[in-house]
Amino acid sequence: MRRLQMGMWHAFSESMWKTYGMGELNGLEICAYESEESLGALRAFCDRERIAFGIHGPILGHDGYKLPRLSDPDPEERDRALQRIKREAELASRYGADYILFHYPYYPVFPSTIRKLYPQMPRPDMRYDDGRMPEVLFRDVSERLFHELAQLQHRLGQRIVLEHDYFGAYEDIFVEMFRAYPEIGLVVDTARLDVNRRAFDGFDPYAWLDKLAPSVYLVHYGHVRYDGDSFTHHLPVQGAHDGDESYGDALEYLRFLARRNDAFHITFEHDPERVSREELRAIYRRTADLCGIDASR
Repeated sequence: MRRLQMGMWHAFSESMWKTYGMGELNGLEICAYESEESLGALRAFCDRERIAFGIHGPILGHDGYKLPRLSDPDPEERDRALQRIKREAELASRYGADYILFHYPYYPVFPSTIRKLYPQMPRPDMRYDDGRMPEVLFRDVSERLFHELAQLQHRLGQRIVLEHDYFGAYEDIFVEMFRAYPEIGLVVDTARLDVNRRAFDGFDPYAWLDKLAPSVYLVHYGHVRYDGDSFTHHLPVQGAHDGDESYGDALEYLRFLARRNDAFHITFEHDPERVSREELRAIYRRTADLCGIDASR
């Protein structure tokens, strides 16, 4: 069954599920939980409610929100990243997660020419430019990564999905990897997709979605609002903002993708406290209708 999911990071809260799920949602996405015991409580709740959950790495939060550096030019750092993914995927499998998610490329890669650099985008010490990550190296790193993840997924029986980060001038290689390894699912983030469009020249998000639609397993659905040289993300996608040029094109990205893929799940990557319960219910129902999802259980 396709899912409309709530993000519930750091700790499981049944009251949060009741308050913001409102009987409209049928899945969870978790991240950075405090202990294995907390995962056990989550698993028991999901079994009782007959819902599924996925994981945005890291699965446990002992070290804060740190992602494995899958695309690091240093082979030793990449090996450490893969060993960590193996440990986290094993733990995810033990607790019955539908998927575990990591970012690719990570660190993200920026092209040499940037149209608009927003302060919320990764700092220079948290990204690679294409001088440090030349095309031949990015291709080699990507091919090795996807091969290893496909093998690991098969060995553990645990679905591993990759959320796109900024890939700079290497869009063709990015697309090629998912086509070559269809067993690795893609996670589309509607806010980051829109920032990519505004920050870098030559990127067409609709052409990108068209090429990758068969690979999409999950959409992180949230708005981004621009204010001069800054932006705010993790905003609910409300009908009141349709056509407002200060917001991104989240709704249109979702509509475009839904015409090309009828199997992906959706995580509402937004702060539900920003809207009323009536507005939140309207968001859930419009999203389900747009994507042909029946979330009834």
